[in-house]
Amino acid sequence: MSTPPAPQPDRTPAHPAPGRPPHAPAAEGAGHGAPPVPERTGTIAWALGFLAYLPIPFLGLIVAGVTQLIVGLRQRQHGGLAAVNGVRAANWGLTQLCWPVLMVLTIVLGLLTGTPAPSGGVFFSPAMEVLAVTMIGLFFLVSVMEAVYAIVGTVMASKGRRVKLPVIPFLRTPRD
Repeated sequence: MSTPPAPQPDRTPAHPAPGRPPHAPAAEGAGHGAPPVPERTGTIAWALGFLAYLPIPFLGLIVAGVTQLIVGLRQRQHGGLAAVNGVRAANWGLTQLCWPVLMVLTIVLGLLTGTPAPSGGVFFSPAMEVLAVTMIGLFFLVSVMEAVYAIVGTVMASKGRRVKLPVIPFLRTPRD
């Protein structure tokens, strides 16, 4: 006759971790190394678009664009979906950075082609005034698009989906 196996000791901790029910089983693989790392999807690169809403007008869009560009490109090292979504976010960062460049060019062109004012300023020509007003309108359009892109991009990437929002393709998207 064989002897019955000895009862195994209870491995439930006496004091559970915060947020864990008192009788919840330990995580699978606990004690056998680090827990599995979730798949990276490039969500962070899209979520950083919310930096555009820093309370400093104009500067927020520049900070968001540069941050999305840098973090998006860093997602390439993770490969797969993170790389694809990261490069798409970097392309959006570059796309939205076109606005400040165009605005600076508009102001410089207006100053160079304008006529001096008696008070020390410069009068823009009528065409430059229209262009300057158009650029201010573009600022508001890009601001609204940044909110939409940040929300949609973050949600899609967090669900593990490829973000396919239209952007200017400055950078080539890696193949899966």
